[in-house]
Amino acid sequence: MAINKAAVIELSEQQKKILTQLQVGTHNPSHFKSRSEIIVLADLGHTNNDIERMLGIAGETVTKWRNRYAAAKKELAKIEEENPRKLRSKIEKILSDEPRSGKPAKFTDEQVACIIALSCQKPEELGLPFSHWTASLLRDEAIKREIVTSISATQISRFLKRKRFKAT
Repeated sequence: MAINKAAVIELSEQQKKILTQLQVGTHNPSHFKSRSEIIVLADLGHTNNDIERMLGIAGETVTKWRNRYAAAKKELAKIEEENPRKLRSKIEKILSDEPRSGKPAKFTDEQVACIIALSCQKPEELGLPFSHWTASLLRDEAIKREIVTSISATQISRFLKRKRFKAT
């Protein structure tokens, strides 16, 4: 039976500093903390089994993040040499999850744009009997104008919040 050797992790001083900051920072996402800890422990010479036991996580998780970081070794060295200010963002990118496909969008960009455009118009100018939009009124008007066949007031609020708009 062949035994796979763990990827070798050798961190520069700057990489150690950034990974340690990601581990202990109070405003860092928890996934950065645990993944940084895996890499730092690997650099200290701990085996995957040691790290698994120390952190109480699955061996596949240790292997995954150790391999991913090791695969980026040359790229990290190049960034550190040519543009050290970008090193932290690159390390964060390596330690981030891959994008997931997720559920397809229910509303097209055009529909969202039409709803936002509608929210920017004054209801009085459209001949409507109120002076300000609410999410419910926007929903009713979007359906009436056949921008969408159905939508919740909550979704309307999400569109406006995402684009940092407010109904007038």
